[in-house]
Amino acid sequence: MLRGSFLLSAFVFISAFLVFSANIGGLSIYSLDEAKNAECAREMLERKDLIVPTFNYQLRTDKPPLHYYFMMLGYSLFGVNEFSARFFSSLFGAFTVLTTFLFGRRYFGEKTAFLSFIVLVSSLHLSIQFHMAVPDPYLIFWINGGLFSFFYGFVERKRLFIYLFYLFMGLGVLTKGPVAVVLPMGIVFLYLFLSNSLSRDGLRFIKPFTGLLITAMVSLPWYVAVYIKTDGRWVYEFLFKHNIHRFSQPMEGHGGIFLITFLFVFAGLLPFSVFILQALKNAWREKYRREILFLLVFAGVYVLFFAVSKTKLPNYTVPAYPPLALVLAYYLSRINLSSLKGLYASVVFYVLLTVVVVAGLYYALKNEPAVSDLAHLSFWFFLLTIGGLAGLFFLVRRQFEMFITSLSISSVLMSFLFFYVVFPPVDGRNPVQQMLPLIHRESPVRYYKSFNPAFVFYLRKEIKPLKKDGIKPFFSREERVYVLTRKRYLKDFEGVENAYLLKVVKDLFENKVSALLSNRK
Repeated sequence: MLRGSFLLSAFVFISAFLVFSANIGGLSIYSLDEAKNAECAREMLERKDLIVPTFNYQLRTDKPPLHYYFMMLGYSLFGVNEFSARFFSSLFGAFTVLTTFLFGRRYFGEKTAFLSFIVLVSSLHLSIQFHMAVPDPYLIFWINGGLFSFFYGFVERKRLFIYLFYLFMGLGVLTKGPVAVVLPMGIVFLYLFLSNSLSRDGLRFIKPFTGLLITAMVSLPWYVAVYIKTDGRWVYEFLFKHNIHRFSQPMEGHGGIFLITFLFVFAGLLPFSVFILQALKNAWREKYRREILFLLVFAGVYVLFFAVSKTKLPNYTVPAYPPLALVLAYYLSRINLSSLKGLYASVVFYVLLTVVVVAGLYYALKNEPAVSDLAHLSFWFFLLTIGGLAGLFFLVRRQFEMFITSLSISSVLMSFLFFYVVFPPVDGRNPVQQMLPLIHRESPVRYYKSFNPAFVFYLRKEIKPLKKDGIKPFFSREERVYVLTRKRYLKDFEGVENAYLLKVVKDLFENKVSALLSNRK
């Protein structure tokens, strides 16, 4: 029995890691967040500095350092490359799935636990999230590992797991800041209140003051150190600009209506989110069960908090995916003939939605000049449509296991195809990959006003700014030099002797257009 449980757990972990690490070394570090995080870790490793984060050798106040440490470890083990930057993101993704599976097996049984694994690995958005060199994969694990530890410790009266909850919160604060305390503590106290456990005995058992001291002991030393080393600048900008301001005002154009957060969650948990209304209704009927109440509070607080936040991004609510996956899995484990009408409607909706997705992707690629000839790649997503139709076929035949398997396998296969077949050709058209072969890396490189940050990661050196009055002297050098800028600033180079435009490439799916100039043709 124990051997079988271990083997199943190992299968869950290894399978999740294989899905989340598919081609992580074959895709470029191109997106702004990945480029800045991966390069920041590289610079900290180069300087052997564990305190002050920098990007392009200038102070970076966006995020605390824990994910940088894991990337630095990756660089030390595998060298500085895309695989190293993303390796631990994929690993933490697999740990998140395993933790969810173990929690589900403990409180819902092996069938529901395994279905939660299926729901999570079938999510293309979750797979993309755990493919990225950003702090979110680590935070997702700390949040879920911590809250699942709290519930287990509280219900089973094992205080060690309560302390583990506070430890994970401290690590979360080192990953993304105060949100790693505010939301988990809010979830805990709301759950205790709704479950009639917010009593003197309950509080005495969870020891909030001792616990928060553990959280502080884990996280505060670095914050104090960075405060001292940067004269308070890092702490001030991080807390006010990247936390308070981000919650109260839309940042970088990432705003939207209240409902958009729910749409993010729905899209992110496809294909099985098409059953989310039935699953939530089913869970609500059984909210008297402490484990179901806990999952509803966990997911509800997380989603509602970011629905209220003025800055809205799809990755903000990903920590709610594991509890929602368990809610969905619990529903799927109990489907029967009485559920058929709702299931039919959901699957038909999913099939139609996949057709809309293919059409939308085709339109998006066709209208992006750099990749318009690759619009045919969108047709690979018809695999999801086929999976939906196969699921509908098995549903009609009352073969519920095959129905779920069809939806899952088509989605997991689509994930592998996306990372190995569909996205690599598109990725190869980004301006960084197009321009890097033209740059002699030992030559001086400057940027004028604005440039794509991924160049810093690939050139492995500081790219200093060039002012307008320095353009002519820079291009007058005898050695070969380069300038990275944007197309809209090219007018400032008109009439400059020896200023040759080598390449102009539109940034993928953005309005910016990158340009590369040199004093040699």
